[in-house]
Amino acid sequence: MHYNKVLALICFGTLLALCACKRETKDERFRREFQQFTQKECPKLIDENTRMDSICYDIDIRTLSEYYTVMNELDVDAIYADGQLMSTFRESMLKGLKGSLPMKAYKDESITFRYVYRSASTGKTRLELTFTPEDYE
Repeated sequence: MHYNKVLALICFGTLLALCACKRETKDERFRREFQQFTQKECPKLIDENTRMDSICYDIDIRTLSEYYTVMNELDVDAIYADGQLMSTFRESMLKGLKGSLPMKAYKDESITFRYVYRSASTGKTRLELTFTPEDYE
């Protein structure tokens, strides 16, 4: 009789431990959600000059990265060489992030947001913007 109780406790403890191990963390959920978004929605034309290629979440550095390709009128060296224009664009992106309700859950978790824009003609990175919690809070 005592043996059955011990065996039952061991089985229950093992089952409880296995169930606890299967619980998904917020970071794991973020990674899964963005993988699913990329599979279902990307590539996605944002406008005639910009295509979203993917979104991924890196758990180790808690960073959400969005990858875009710029084409046509936005795939010109002079645009990215203009410091004033790039500064204005950065401020506009930051303002959009600060006011974004869909990103609130991620901002509440203090993750970093990274935007990478690559050239359609060369494949090289044209622009990379990173916003930390200190930037958007």
